[in-house]
Amino acid sequence: MGNKEQVFLYIKDEIEKIASKEEEDILNEAKALEQEAYRQMQEEAKNDADHQLKKELATISSKASIDAATQLEERTKKLVAKREAYVAEIFKEAKEKINEFVSGNQYKDYLVDHVRKAGEEYQMTGCVLYLRKDDMVYQEDLKKAYGLDIDVQTADSIQLGGFMIENPETHVVVDETLDFALENQKDWFYKTSGLMIK
Repeated sequence: MGNKEQVFLYIKDEIEKIASKEEEDILNEAKALEQEAYRQMQEEAKNDADHQLKKELATISSKASIDAATQLEERTKKLVAKREAYVAEIFKEAKEKINEFVSGNQYKDYLVDHVRKAGEEYQMTGCVLYLRKDDMVYQEDLKKAYGLDIDVQTADSIQLGGFMIENPETHVVVDETLDFALENQKDWFYKTSGLMIK
């Protein structure tokens, strides 16, 4: 083998080494780029999945809140209806008791006594004493009990009994109707019965 051949083989060897090294560097760089691209794809996929999960959770949470609110509203409606039924029954019985009282012997004395107290307390002249139609039979006794001049009229607004005194000039009204007393008891009952619905 000649010197030329040796030089040629040496150069060929060196070129192959350099080419091999460059090929290895290119492959390593390509592998690194591939790994970086893969890592970025994983990161994007993870971000997309996280975003989608948050979106789904928000939808589920919103739907659950709406469902819970709807159920609460339905329960509240049922409780209100049940409470109203109880209250209606209790006050129906109260009205029956009032009707028994007004039909009894003590009612006239009750009216006379309360009209006398109103006359003593307010001492207003030029007043109108309002009664229900059935109580007009007591008007003379009630005029005497009031102690001052008073006009007596019927009032359709008085259903259960009792009376109302009104002074047209001063606009003072004394409401001693059993209707008003029962309505006030209803307000008191709602506040103190423990049947408040929150």
